[in-house]
Parts: sequence; structure tokens; C-alpha cells
Amino acid sequence: MLSMDKFPINTKEFRKLMMLTVFFAALGALFYFVHVGQLAWTILIVSALVWFVIEAQNDRKRLSRALEVGVFLFLFDFAFENSGWLLGLWHTVSAYAIGVVPLEVIGICFFGGTAWALYLPKKFNLWHSAIDCLVFALFGSLGEWLLIHQGLFYYNLWWSTPLAFLAYLGTWIILHFVKYRIVKV
Repeated sequence: MLSMDKFPINTKEFRKLMMLTVFFAALGALFYFVHVGQLAWTILIVSALVWFVIEAQNDRKRLSRALEVGVFLFLFDFAFENSGWLLGLWHTVSAYAIGVVPLEVIGICFFGGTAWALYLPKKFNLWHSAIDCLVFALFGSLGEWLLIHQGLFYYNLWWSTPLAFLAYLGTWIILHFVKYRIVKV
């Protein structure tokens, strides 16, 4: 049995992950109870920018390498979202988009991905990475579900929230590989 005092995650890093989880839950509650429409995109990009500023101030030495992870996430998301759109699996509603990808989502991926790379432990920790992947997959798929209810995102054909969860989980597994094995932030 694994007791919490022997839990192999740094307390400071685990606290950050829990703070992110609480913030994601608060955003989820806001989007569930309040119809904000297009303002949802603005709330999400501002959140990513604030997180980026916080993390960048705490670790400027690793910033240039973390920016590479942000660029990777932006490019990966851009290709994935537009591929799904071209296959007729989903579409978004945004005042400004390239293909189907709202400009705000491009910023969320770039700034949020960079912040994410900085918030993670410098050294790979399987427990932290596993929990992180599950948290981001859960809130990513929940976020899409909430954007559907905001009238900003639509699933077509056979795409669904459980498949979105698996897609986010796969994306975050790939991101951990990129962060720790390729970019080495």
C-alpha cells in the first residue's frame, strides 16, 4: 500500500497540479452555469497568458526550450483539429479562425503549452506525468463538452466526448515524450 507520505511526487509540484485542477474546475463551473458565448475563447486565452506569465517569471532559464514545446503543441493541435474538420468530425464557431482552429486556441496552445512545460518537474516523474495526463485529458474533454453547450464547438458523425478524452490523453502522452525526451526542458 502506498501512503501519502511516501507518495513519489514533489509536494510543491503536486500543489501546482492541484491548483491547476481547482482552476480548471472553476472554469468548468463558470461555463456550465453561465452562457458566455464567444467570451469563452477570450477567458481561455487570457487564462493561458496569465499562466504563461506566472511560469515564465519563475523559470526564465528554461523559457526558450519551453517555447519549443508550445510551438509543438500549437502545430500538433492545428494539424489535428483541421484534419478532424476536413474529415467532418467536428467544427468550431469563432469570429477568427484558420481553417477550423480559432485564433484564441492557437494562442492557448502556444502560451498554455509553454507554461505547461515550465510547470512540470525538471526531471521525469512517472507518477506526476500519469496524473498530469489524466487531469489534462479529463479537463480537455470536459472543456470541449462545455464549449458545445456554449454553442462554440460541435461534434459530427461518430466523434464523441469519450473519444475526445482518449485524444487528449494521447496528446498529453506525446507532449510528455516531447518535453522529456526531445526538447529536454
